Amino acid sequence: MGGPEHDVPGAVVPGSGASAAGSSGVGPPIRVLVCDGHDVLRRGLRTVLRRAPDVVVVGEAADVDEALALAAGVAPDVTLLGLDTRRTAVQELVRTLSRTGNRVVLLGEAAVSSDVVEVLKAGARGYVHAAVSSQRLVEAVRAVARGETVLDACVAGELLHRLDGDQRPEDGPAHNPLTARQQAVAELVAEGLTNAEIADRLRVSRATVKGHITVALRRLALRDRTQLAIHVHRASRRGGGANVLPAEG
Repeated sequence: MGGPEHDVPGAVVPGSGASAAGSSGVGPPIRVLVCDGHDVLRRGLRTVLRRAPDVVVVGEAADVDEALALAAGVAPDVTLLGLDTRRTAVQELVRTLSRTGNRVVLLGEAAVSSDVVEVLKAGARGYVHAAVSSQRLVEAVRAVARGETVLDACVAGELLHRLDGDQRPEDGPAHNPLTARQQAVAELVAEGLTNAEIADRLRVSRATVKGHITVALRRLALRDRTQLAIHVHRASRRGGGANVLPAEG
């Protein structure tokens, strides 16, 4: 588990093999700040992340105030935030970090509360179940660092249902002008899969997946992946032919 310095919140913990280059050999590693009030969970997250060659844990925080102070000094790319719905300060933390370009991923339970929705609306870029597998956690960090939005499959349906209530009917057209492959990609986006996972599922390149998403957004007059997921979810409730595939564990 490492030396005593790893037990101190805020310690910089590089991933094994992390250097100036990520796993592809191009660019710096992804800088991650871990924030959670439970020491055991922070240790577990640190252990998982330090195994990834393209990730470096630049700090650990036990609460919102500590996370804000650390973020100002270590400039993380991604913050993994254990969601404590009893603390409204979490929303302000997400807003503050998002304004600096830091992408926040929430770690929570399967149940989706109104607090989760509010934190996502404040700017969080993903929601991952706290019991997620090590591989999916690391891939979620990578996806968010690339600018994607990640929603765990176990919460995606309920979360999108709640977000759907905040959308005006004119936010997206009622018809579906997508090709079969574009529709398949859109359904997997709604299920919470990343571009890399969609590429693996459909046996196509990531560039192809990105292209399908770009075209789907344009044809449906939608702004981003979240609106695309809401569109698919709404069509499914109307019986519009959406056939959302289950995500892999």
